[in-house]
Order: sequence, then C-alpha cells, then structure tokens
Amino acid sequence: MSDRVSSYWIYQRPVNDMMTLQANLNRTQEQLSTGKKMLSPSDDPVGSARVLQLDQEISLLDQYERNITLLDSRLEAEEGVLKGITTTIQRVRELTVQAGNAALYTTSERIAIGQEISQRVKEMYDLMNSKDGGGEYIFSGYSGDQQPFVQNPGGGYSYQGDEGVRFLQVSRSITLASSDSGKDAFLDIDANVPSFFTSASSENRGNPPAVVSAGITVDQEALNDFFPENAVITFNNELDVDPPGPNYTVRQKSDGREIEGLSNISYSPGSPIQFHGINVNVTGKPYPGDKFIVETSPKQGLLVTTEKLEYALNNFGDAPEFSDIYDEAIFNTLENLDAALEKVSLVRARIGSRLNTTETTMNQHADNKLAAQDIRSSIRDLDYAEAISRLQLEEFILQAAQQTFAKVTSQSLFDFIR
Repeated sequence: MSDRVSSYWIYQRPVNDMMTLQANLNRTQEQLSTGKKMLSPSDDPVGSARVLQLDQEISLLDQYERNITLLDSRLEAEEGVLKGITTTIQRVRELTVQAGNAALYTTSERIAIGQEISQRVKEMYDLMNSKDGGGEYIFSGYSGDQQPFVQNPGGGYSYQGDEGVRFLQVSRSITLASSDSGKDAFLDIDANVPSFFTSASSENRGNPPAVVSAGITVDQEALNDFFPENAVITFNNELDVDPPGPNYTVRQKSDGREIEGLSNISYSPGSPIQFHGINVNVTGKPYPGDKFIVETSPKQGLLVTTEKLEYALNNFGDAPEFSDIYDEAIFNTLENLDAALEKVSLVRARIGSRLNTTETTMNQHADNKLAAQDIRSSIRDLDYAEAISRLQLEEFILQAAQQTFAKVTSQSLFDFIR
C-alpha cells in the first residue's frame, strides 16, 4: 500500500512549523529585551497572581518607608526646637539663681538680668512658633496653618492651636505620633503652688489697648483660699465716681459678685490692683467697659512663668519691704522652671522613642522588601544565560528548517527520473 503526498502538505505543513519556530524565536527575543520571562498572565497564571501580590506588598512597603521619612523629618525638626527651648530654659534658670542673690547684685545688674530674661522669653516664643520643613507650625496640633502662640495686645499669651496629635502609619500594626501639642508641651505644666494668669478681653475698645501685667502672688495662703475662683477687672464709666475719673470694679467670674472693697476704685495707670493675694497692674488708657481676666490655675505655662519673673524683677527687686515676696517669687520660678524642664524632657524622650521605633521598622521594611523582590524576581525575571542559549538553539533550528524547506521545494518529479 502506498501513501500519497499532496503538494498542499509539502508546502503548508513546513510553513506552519517554521511560523511556530519564528514565533518562539520572537518571544525569546522579546523576553531578552524586557528582561521578563512572563510576557502575559497566560504564560503563567499562578505565577502572575503571585507577582501581583508581591507588587502590592512592595508598593505598600514603599509607602510605609515614605511615611517613616516624613515622620523622621517632623520629629527631628521638633527635637531640634525642643533642644533649643531646653537650652533657653536652663539659661533663664541660671539668671533666676543670680537674681535670687539680691545682696550680691545692684539695681542696674538686676535690670540687666531682667533685660536678658526678656530676650530669652522672645527666643522661646519664636521657638514655640517654629515650622517644619513643609511650612506648617509644629505645635499647632491639627491646625498646622495656625500660629500656636500669640502675644495678646492687652497682655499675656494665648494658645491658638488645638490639642490634636497627628499620626502616621509606619507598618500594618504601628501608628506613631508625628507631632506634639503645644498645649501639652508648654502649657499643661504643674505649678508647685496654685497660681494665676491674666488676659484682656477680646472685646476691649481701648486704642491703643490697655495692657494687664502677668502679676505676682503677694499672699499665697489668700490665693489658695480663693482658688479655683477667677476674677474679672471691669473699668466703669468715669461718672460713677466723684470726682469723675477712671475707675474699676473687681468681681468674681463665676457669679459676678463684687469682691469686697473693690468697687469703683479710682485708677491710675500702673498702680497695683490687689485682691486675695493677687497683685496685677493695668497700664495705658482702658476704655469704660474694658475687662481684664485673672484666672487661677494649678498649672502654669512656661511663658507665664518667665513673665512673672520679669514682673518680680521690675517691681519687687529693690524694696526691702517686699523681700519676702521677691524671695518667694524666685523660689516659685525655680520650681516651675524645673517642672517645665521635666515636661520638655518628657516630650523629647517620647520623640526619641518614636525615632527608635521608626529606625527598627525601616530596617524591617528593607529586609521584607528585599525578600519580596527576590521572590518576585525568581518568578518574573528572565534567566539571561538560559534565554540566550535557547535563542541560539531556536535560531539554529529555524535556519535548518528554512534551508531544508528551500531544498525540498526546489525539487520536482523530474529530478527523480533516471
């Protein structure tokens, strides 16, 4: 029995085989040009799914690393500011100790000490309003575009930020604070004894505005008895007294009751206003209806502490009859500065702990990413040595097939007739 070989088979079958060989060769060349052995998901469905998972894992690790870089930048900026504030507090404490040796310093020397302290207060104020590399205030909480500490026209400082703390996720299970509230760092500082701070009402109409001093405690026991009540100093109509002139009344803030003996008191700029162990001054020209608030508190902010020290130096440093008040003011200042240093040190310790965590976490991410990249490479990336050898073999086979096809198709039946 003989087989019949058609012309169609002689031509079509070899052409199909050569096309397949050419496709394989093209695919190998594309693999070499891209460096990947999987050119489409159909090449290895399971491997493609695994590569997709690894890509997502690597992308997530990259995002965590960017978060850590941003977090480190913010924390290092905050640490630098707190370091500067610590140095300033320490210098103010040294000056306070010097000012406490009243017998060793002349009036002019105490004035010089007060002037340097005033400059140090401005330095701290500027540091507390520092910005990070992104142009946002470090200690404003969530309100990064809002200046945290503002010096009021009527005296004292107010905090304009909030108590929020920003967080950044640095791993699947770790979220770290990228900032600290200025209120927590510089205001919520326990005073060694109940104290007070002053402020002017935002509705005051004096132009220029009258200013209330930080004040000083002249009788701690009386202040302890008054605490936690607050007071409001209100300036009245000049016709309320005879002869007409500026006058004020001091009332309890909680119920508006007048404090005994402090109704329609004649006012002269800078004269002391005393009640329940509290001594403050109002300078300038207060407008009738202007109010100044005195709030007692178990806490004392850093700026208030330094303001009170300035007030003591300027008003009680020279008079022998005020030596006890002055000495107590120096003692309270030292205690409160130590508390402020402790609070700032606590915040710095928290920052150090976070930086240690980010360093460890960053190293873990680097190791995990390297392992994921190695696994992805083993699945997706091309073995160049094997691919080049395969390319050479495929080129050889294709050339042999082409040459064989050319030789076979060039013959006819007449070539076999003898």
